[in-house]
Amino acid sequence: MAKKYNVALTPDERQFLEQFTTTGKHAAYQINHARILLKADGNQPEGGWRDTQIKRCPRPQP
Repeated sequence: MAKKYNVALTPDERQFLEQFTTTGKHAAYQINHARILLKADGNQPEGGWRDTQIKRCPRPQP
């Protein structure tokens, strides 16, 4: 199955999302959306995750 959306984050966007998911108080859905964008980012050295991989990924435990 082809990726539905191709995500390509700049280094600044990636840094912002990484900080967003680890610091401050944000709504859970916003943090989940940020994590999905980080996983889907095609500019990672190993490439972005496929949509099916992201869907099956377990939620991190606090």
